[in-house]
Order: sequence, then structure tokens, then C-alpha cells
Amino acid sequence: MDTYSVAFKVIRHVIDNEFDLKDSIRKETKEATRGETIEVSQISGIFFRNYYLISHLSGILNFKKNSDEMIELGLLYVNNAFRKKIDQNKMFNDFLMFIIQKKHQLKKEEIFYIKDVISKKRTFDFFDVRKGTLRYYSLRFNKPERLIKMLSKQYGKKDGLAIIYEMSAMPQQFVSVNYEKSFSPTMAFKKIGDDLFEYTNPTSIRKEDSFHDGQIYLTQLGNLEALKNLNYQNSNLTCFIGEFNSIALDFFKKFVNKGNILNFISDNKKQVFKIFDVIKANDLNETHFYESNEDSLEAHLSIKQDLILYSPRSSNFELFRRNPEYGVYFKIDSLDEIIISIKNGLKNISKFVDVNGLLLYVVPTVDLKETRVLVSEFVDENKENFVLEEEKMLLPNKEGNSLLYYAKIRRIK
Repeated sequence: MDTYSVAFKVIRHVIDNEFDLKDSIRKETKEATRGETIEVSQISGIFFRNYYLISHLSGILNFKKNSDEMIELGLLYVNNAFRKKIDQNKMFNDFLMFIIQKKHQLKKEEIFYIKDVISKKRTFDFFDVRKGTLRYYSLRFNKPERLIKMLSKQYGKKDGLAIIYEMSAMPQQFVSVNYEKSFSPTMAFKKIGDDLFEYTNPTSIRKEDSFHDGQIYLTQLGNLEALKNLNYQNSNLTCFIGEFNSIALDFFKKFVNKGNILNFISDNKKQVFKIFDVIKANDLNETHFYESNEDSLEAHLSIKQDLILYSPRSSNFELFRRNPEYGVYFKIDSLDEIIISIKNGLKNISKFVDVNGLLLYVVPTVDLKETRVLVSEFVDENKENFVLEEEKMLLPNKEGNSLLYYAKIRRIK
């Protein structure tokens, strides 16, 4: 299999918004061996982790953004600068032939420029980009300029850039044992809790058989901290998620088999099925799955809840670290719309929290407008009924390497 040709198709699907990266790889590697699939995943992942740099180089060569030429240039960069799996001269000549077939002429200085850049990787000092500018940090950290500007404004330039830097690197990978399943850790797993491990290999955990067999699942230390000291028995508990993340699994694991009635709700049918599929092997007599939005909960929650974990669809900056393609289709212009949606969701979902019950708001982002500012406004507007007991922003450049915000809001009336 020509893994670079397959990677081209994978990248094309993602850029055209036909599939996310995982689904695109799955689609294009149906006949591939596991090793070939991993190689395609590596090539595509490196491409998207250098997307803004590749886009910049393409612009210098007058290639259209997200064009076939840009993707081919990116694959050349990935091979020569990072993987070195194919002879550099051969792949460079193949690239030139591709350009000729596309009837695109490169000047001699442009050819030397490309060779220079791909041989020096990230140490290249761009002649057309001044150090310290938004464009410079965008190329260095592979993030949208407007995102860098926003976080620098919210946290100050030094801390904002530190957050951006960590969002550009692979996070530490922590795993929990999947409920009652047996797990025999290898040398790649460092035990840090009863059934909590850190995956110490520098590569993705998706190479591990134990991950694919469902023995373990990725978690965040921030999730576990948000759920810490919540010890419910014989209670009514609900987890509402807008998009799949491991906190739903952590929620189930913490509260199952303690006489609790557990509800999992999402307005996305795929999310409901995904959660069900992961935990269906357990005793589900007191566990229920519903497809619903925040406006229609009365159809499923007949009584007030002792705890509602609300993790709505957010900007989800955590995906910048785990899903390299996220920076391609992330639209910072959608933040205002996201914030309005969360505000309405909090208002609607809070109606189902019982007196002395807890509303646990959890979002994997560091955007202050979606976190501290939004929660402060909600509590101020509902101060007769709710009080803020605790809130915490977990930053990726701090201890635990989590990127998460949570707020514990208690109903008092």
C-alpha cells in the first residue's frame, strides 16, 4: 500500500469536512494491515500538527489554501522533515512532477526555498515573518492567530503563550481500567492509583491492544478531581453531555452499583449510542439512556435530581491537543453562539436540580467567557436559588496537565 497516497485521501476528506480524522482513516484503510493503518495515521497526524506552517509555505508558492498542491507539499514536508521514510530526492522529484502535471511552474528560488525549509524543520527562520508577531506564534504553535490573541488577552501574553504551547504538544495520557474488566499493565503503564495509570510511551495509546479491547479508556485527572468527594448512594443522578468525552464514563464508574438511578442524556443520538456501547456489559437495570436537548428534559426526568453533571457542547480546547485536525475546522467566530447556547442550557437544566442538589458544570476549555464569566453571571442572576460552592480552572501547563474547568453550583431554594 502507498500510505502517502492513502494519507492524501484521508486529509482531503477532513479538509472538505466530509469526515473527522478517525472516520476518514477508518474509511480509507479498510483493506490495510494494522501497521499500514498506523502509518497512515502518523502521516495524517503530523500533517495537521503542522497545518498552519504548510499553509504558509503554500501561500508563498501561490498554491490555493487546502488545494491538492498544498496537501502534496505538506506530505513532502512530513516525509523530509519528520519521518524520512522515503528518499528525500525521490519524493521531492515526485512532488515536482505532480506540480508539472498540474501546470504549475515553480521558480528556481522557490524550489530552493522548499528544500531549505523542509530540511530545517521548525528551526527555520522565516524571512517574511517577524518574530513575536501573531503570525510567528501561529506557525510555531500551529494555532489560529485569533485564538492566540484571545488567550493572550485573557491570561496575559506570558501565560497565554504558555497555554498555547502546551496545547500544541501531546498531553500526558492517563487511563482508567474499564469498570469490572481485567487489565494486565505492561511496562508502558505507570500505576498512580487503584485503577489509574499513566501511559509513559511517547506514542499514542491507540497502538495498545488493551485500549482497543476496551480494557482501559483515556481519562483526564481533571475529570477525577471534579468528581472527587461526591459520594452518592440511593440517589437520582444525571449526566448530560453535548459531545462525547470520558467524563461520562468516569461518572458511570463512580456511581454505578450503589443503588443510584443513573441517566445519560445527549441531544446527539451518536453520543447516546457511543456511551451505551461502552458500558452495556455492566448491570444496566438502573441506568437509562435518552436522546434529548436541554429544553425537553421533562419527558425523561420525572423527579428532581440530586446531581446533574452538565457538560455541554463547548469550544473544547482540549481537542487541540488530542485531535490535530481540530485547528483546521475550529471556528472562533462561533464562540458567541456557543456561549448563548450554554447560558440557555444552564437555565433549562438547573430547573431539574433538587433543593440541596448539585449542578456540576464541566467543560474542557480555558476560554474565560465560557467558564468563570459565564458561571458568575448565572449565579448572580439566580442568587436566591443557587450558590457557587467551588470552581477551578485546570490549565495544561500546570500540575496534572489537564485542560478543564468545573464549577459546583448548589441549589439552596
